[in-house]
Amino acid sequence: SFAHGQYFEAFEPYIKKDCVIACMPARSGGDLLLASKLGKKADDVIFVGFETLPWACRFTEWGKKATILGTKGNILAAVTPPAKTPKAFSVLQGLLGVFPNVVYSPNNLGISLRNPGAQIHPGVMYGRWCAEKWDGQPVDEKPLFYQGVDDFTEGVLTGLTNEVQAIKAKMEELVPGLSLKDTCTLHQWYLDCYGGQMADDKTLKSCMNTNPGYKGLTHPCKEEGGKFMPDLKY
Repeated sequence: SFAHGQYFEAFEPYIKKDCVIACMPARSGGDLLLASKLGKKADDVIFVGFETLPWACRFTEWGKKATILGTKGNILAAVTPPAKTPKAFSVLQGLLGVFPNVVYSPNNLGISLRNPGAQIHPGVMYGRWCAEKWDGQPVDEKPLFYQGVDDFTEGVLTGLTNEVQAIKAKMEELVPGLSLKDTCTLHQWYLDCYGGQMADDKTLKSCMNTNPGYKGLTHPCKEEGGKFMPDLKY
C-alpha cells in the first residue's frame, strides 16, 4: 500500500465526513497508512480494504485505457469501522456491477495477511532469477511470469504461504476472538478468485500456468544488446 499514501495526502483537503475510501488492493496495512496520513480525520471516514484488484488487467495507454484480461468472480473486502459495512458495500457493488461479487471479510488485518502479491511477486522473481536458476547472463526472450512457474518456484511460493499460515495461527492463539479466517493459502486464493476459469486447478503451479488472465504476461526485463536482463527494481 505504500503508493496510496501520496493520494491520501492529495485528497485530504477534500475528504468529508462519512466519505467512502476504497483501496484496490489495500494490502498490506492500507488502513494503517490511511490513519497515519489523515490523522484524526481518519476517524470520520469509511475505509474499505480490498484484497485484490477486480480484474487482471494491463494499461494500454497510461491514465486512459486498459485491457481487461480476466474478471474475478469474488473479491474480499473489509470495512473500518465495521458498522459502516452495509453503506460501503452498496456503493461499491453498484460501481462494479454483478462481477466481481464483493464478499465480506471481518477485518483489514486478515486482508493484509491474505495478500497474495507480497508472496507471488517476490517468490516468482526469486524462483526465476536466483543463483540456483540463473547464471547471470542475458536471456534471449522475456520469460513468462505466471505461466512460467515451475516446480522449483512452486516450492518457494509454498514456503512463503506456509509462513503466513503459521503467523495467522499464532495471532489467533494470542488474541482470543480474533478471526483471520480469510487468510488462506495461495492455492486456495486462486480457487476463490478464479474458480472455473483455470484449465487445471489441482495445484498452485497448475493454477498459475493455466489461468487465462495471465496469458503472455512476462517478467519485467530491460533490453541489453538485443537480449534481456531482469529489471529487479521494477
